Amino acid sequence: MELLLKTEDRCYPTDYLLSRVRGRRTRYRDLIADESPEGIWGRLLREYQWVYLQMNRYLQGIFHPFFIYSELRTIILCIRYKAGGRHKIDDLLTFSLLSDQFKGFLKEDLSIQAVIKGIEDVFLTISSKFGGLVSVFAKDGLRVVEQKLIDICLEHSMDLKPHPAMRDFFTYLIDRRNIINLYKHLRWGISDCPSFVVGGCIKEESLTQIFRKQDISALSTLIQGRTGISIRSLDATDIERSLLEGLTVFLRRSCRDPLCIGVILDYLWMCYIETINQGVILHGRGLEREIIEMEMIH
Repeated sequence: MELLLKTEDRCYPTDYLLSRVRGRRTRYRDLIADESPEGIWGRLLREYQWVYLQMNRYLQGIFHPFFIYSELRTIILCIRYKAGGRHKIDDLLTFSLLSDQFKGFLKEDLSIQAVIKGIEDVFLTISSKFGGLVSVFAKDGLRVVEQKLIDICLEHSMDLKPHPAMRDFFTYLIDRRNIINLYKHLRWGISDCPSFVVGGCIKEESLTQIFRKQDISALSTLIQGRTGISIRSLDATDIERSLLEGLTVFLRRSCRDPLCIGVILDYLWMCYIETINQGVILHGRGLEREIIEMEMIH
């Protein structure tokens, strides 16, 4: 069973997609402004699907790790729906880039154990690292399965020796995930040292040393060094916002050359950030504009 949708190679030149993407930047914000709180993520998937279908085989190969990673949210939501007894997940999968066969499997009325076994089997087709998800579920539950799926996906993306732009993107995502994981362990007083994802710029020894010293204040320096942004507080929301803004700034710099892969990657990320911000606006109706603005990612 394939993980992602297979399409015929339309052989569109890369320059064609770069031109189309530049023309859609302002349009996307207008599109999601008309969506409901439930519809904004569907709109994001629809835009990702459009970009994917405009790509030639060469570009699809470069962006394959990105689209697998972006589909993890859909897969995890499907698992949660199944665990909660909600088996109608058609809306979630309407604009998903998962293969038709995989979508058909996720729509089946199966036990949560069978769903996780099927997901493990599909991901094993791309890497043996995904083995053991069923055992993890039996031992530690659904939340740990979700964490493992994301962690292994990030590591696998780096194992592929991706395009430099994609490599830098996933290196940052790994650092972000490790920082947040470290923060949670320190904030919640978890005695076991965190298990860090391999492949980031920040050395594991540095992260482990902060944990051993229980020095949560050191995270401020760590985050500023990685993002170039001073965080307002050691609050989970501020940390996450700073890390997302740091990646946004990094990708904007990477696309200054108008004819590079970074332009497409920056556009896909921009759509994601605009979707998050629109969610903030929709859920903050009735609040003062200044408050909403503080919660948005810039």
